[in-house]
Amino acid sequence: MSRTDSLQTFTAVVRTRNFTAAADSLGVTPSAISKQISGLEERLGVRLLNRTTRSVSPTEAGQLFYQHCENILESIAEAERLVTDFDVTPKGRLRITAMANFGRRELARMLNDFALIYPDISFELYISDRPVDIVQEGFDFALRIGTQEDSRLIAKPVAKQSFMVCASPSYLAHWGTPASFEDITNHRMLVIGNAEYARANWLREFEKSHSFSIDSVERKLTVNDIDLAYEACLQGMGITALPSYIAERHVRSGELVHLFQGVDIPTRTINAVFPQNRYLSTKSRAFLDFVTSYFADSI
Repeated sequence: MSRTDSLQTFTAVVRTRNFTAAADSLGVTPSAISKQISGLEERLGVRLLNRTTRSVSPTEAGQLFYQHCENILESIAEAERLVTDFDVTPKGRLRITAMANFGRRELARMLNDFALIYPDISFELYISDRPVDIVQEGFDFALRIGTQEDSRLIAKPVAKQSFMVCASPSYLAHWGTPASFEDITNHRMLVIGNAEYARANWLREFEKSHSFSIDSVERKLTVNDIDLAYEACLQGMGITALPSYIAERHVRSGELVHLFQGVDIPTRTINAVFPQNRYLSTKSRAFLDFVTSYFADSI
């Protein structure tokens, strides 16, 4: 048995916590698994697994060894992909996750254009505002806003998300049009308080350079969903800031009024995020290049 085989056997046992399940996944017998693990422990001179009649778990040394085994086996797999993927037409499946509102409004249009160029690539899409662990959950890319703090990931800026402060004509007819940006504290404000927006709230950023505080707004509706704020704004419930890709068509149609057009509202960076230690296949490189050029003119 090669060293690579013993590493694969060991990692399978740790993942499944069971010799029989590991044997099934590798297509061998449980006795063969037990023999391989015993041989590995004897060669290393250390006990790697705690065994009971019902379960198997790694020792402290075994857990450390497992982490290195995972990296080694992934490097081998990437080396194989590098050779087999060399100079090949992009194909296969891409797993992509994105922020919910952005994903609903932008991904279908963008991926349709991408599919026209690369018809052999298929997609699995997952939209959510929860912090998806793309390494643990096996995603190729995430489209996210703001800074990236996970050292396992690389974040490549692909676009700037701009905002438009808006209100409906019915709201302005009833409450009046704010004379200055600071005057919004006297109006009804729609504030988006979900995790995505809280990390880089445009109002909080704006407070640093303007003499007002969102906390002083008494007539305030806080929601955890940007679509709800958008619908509430259309219905005349208050003033809010919406991403340009949502607001522009409603401003053009007259359903919303773009306020403070001369005020420089902070933008936010949209990143394509992908695992740092994962080899970028031709399909992944094609997607990264496409999304970078695509959104440069779209947002």
